[in-house]
Amino acid sequence: MYPSSTPLVPDDQYRERDFVPRDLDAERDLHEQRRGRPQQRQNAIKKTSIISRTMRSVTRFLAVLLIGVGLTLGWQSYTEQLSEIITGWAPSLAWLVPPPSPKKTPDVAISPDVAQQIKLMAVDLAIVRRNMGQLAANLDQFAAKQEQMNQNIGMLQQAEQDARQQVVSPPAPKPAHPPARNPAPTSVQTSPR
Repeated sequence: MYPSSTPLVPDDQYRERDFVPRDLDAERDLHEQRRGRPQQRQNAIKKTSIISRTMRSVTRFLAVLLIGVGLTLGWQSYTEQLSEIITGWAPSLAWLVPPPSPKKTPDVAISPDVAQQIKLMAVDLAIVRRNMGQLAANLDQFAAKQEQMNQNIGMLQQAEQDARQQVVSPPAPKPAHPPARNPAPTSVQTSPR
């Protein structure tokens, strides 16, 4: 076997300064001074780095907050399904899951005061429906009477026209000699009154 003190590569020598802890900030400052950067620009870089770090922190906080809100809403919406999944994956964590809430029936949830108010509203609704039916019947009667009045007005207008024609046109003169034969009976026009 190889002795442990023999280097694997001939130029592989460890230097003592390789194992001395270094101050990286001091080395950076020394490097900046060698490059000749003014102090003013260095302060501007530090300010922007503070602002950018603050913005990153705020962004991370908002992201975590939104994820938490989304998980909470999902948990509230799918409580039963999530509890089944959690108990299936890790039965030891089942005690963390809230017990399922029993379904409420509508009969149990209604108090006597609310039931009385519902009954009163049902009665009022029935009265309104009955009044609407009566209103519809009255409307039909009104329409029928209006139609009858229109017919009566039409008949009166026709009778008025007939009377004006009789007043304007004089009666035909009677012949002096009666005809030898009896004429055919003429139809008599009567107006309904």
